[in-house]
Amino acid sequence: MGQVRETISTINSVIRTLLVLAISGVVLATGYVIYDRIHGTDQRLDETRQALVAARAQLGDAELRIGELEVDVAEKQRQIERMEVAMRLLKMDHRLARLEVVEQTADEETGDVETTLAFIELSPEGNPIGERREFTIRGDVVYLDNWVVKFEDQYVEQADLARGTSLVLFRRIFGEYQTPSEGYAIDPVGSLPSAYHRGGQPSEFEQEIWDDFWTFANDREEAMEKGIRAAHGEAVSMKVEPGRNYRVVLRASDGLSIVPEDAEPAE
Repeated sequence: MGQVRETISTINSVIRTLLVLAISGVVLATGYVIYDRIHGTDQRLDETRQALVAARAQLGDAELRIGELEVDVAEKQRQIERMEVAMRLLKMDHRLARLEVVEQTADEETGDVETTLAFIELSPEGNPIGERREFTIRGDVVYLDNWVVKFEDQYVEQADLARGTSLVLFRRIFGEYQTPSEGYAIDPVGSLPSAYHRGGQPSEFEQEIWDDFWTFANDREEAMEKGIRAAHGEAVSMKVEPGRNYRVVLRASDGLSIVPEDAEPAE
């Protein structure tokens, strides 16, 4: 019996040892798993934190870039608006005069046509100024001979007070079957069209231009000092029809045009 008890005690001791070892193994394994998970979580947390820091840095860069782009877009918008204003000023037309076809007749024997026209200068608002003048020309094509001074675009774009638009001096009106020297004088040399008078008199700047017109036309350096792009004579023409009225308009950056009153000048 004593031996049996010892054997049972030994077996119990072994079993307890094995149980302790088994439990210790489970505890160790569980601890390792927990440690691994905790360590892995910490590592992933660190990685997440690093990614968040990087994302914030990228976001900061993106916000800075967006701010720069907004400033750039705003500046470009201002440039576009300035260009649009400049283009409108360059294309602005000024009404200078009206041509009214008073009468148009044809000789029964020769077929020669004569046209009587009324020439009325206009204010910037389109109201008649000065006296109404009538001229009878040979033919049905009327020519307006004029001197024109065109300024550099930069002055027109900036609406410069003295050089914000081309200047015109009406010289003569004549028909297609007349020479220019046979034409009728409109504005005397050295004067300005009524539409350009300021307080009834031309400015000193304008008077100087007309007094030395051919000097500016032939001397490029002299012209450039005044901001003049071109100075020359020209004659615009239009075949006129009975009962029609025509506008004589000046483009700010160019010369004269004659258009029917029910039509707009070409762009």
